[in-house]
Amino acid sequence: MNMIKAVSLIIMLFIALSGLNALCADAPAVKPLLIDVRTEAEWKEGHLEGAILIPYDRIGEGIVKTAPDRNTKINLYCRSGRRSGIALDALKQLGYEDVTNLGSVNDASVRLNIPVVK
Repeated sequence: MNMIKAVSLIIMLFIALSGLNALCADAPAVKPLLIDVRTEAEWKEGHLEGAILIPYDRIGEGIVKTAPDRNTKINLYCRSGRRSGIALDALKQLGYEDVTNLGSVNDASVRLNIPVVK
């Protein structure tokens, strides 16, 4: 009788774990936040579709409103990669760990396969 209970328990656990795997596989992937750290004038000339404008010199105040969770994955870009590097350093100092400098708007467009829009 104990053997039947043990086998039944193993089967129920297997079914439960299979259901959890299916749920996890169907869960939508969280999209990284895409931030353009250039000026508003540069933004108007063209930016990546889906990006948010937060100029690099205001990244500290802007990020708190946009991504209060410091575990948020953040991708940054600018004209050449210099300002996005500065913004990356500022975000790291604020405790954001998952931050990537994609370089220029064109490099980011190619790397992410996202078009530039006006």
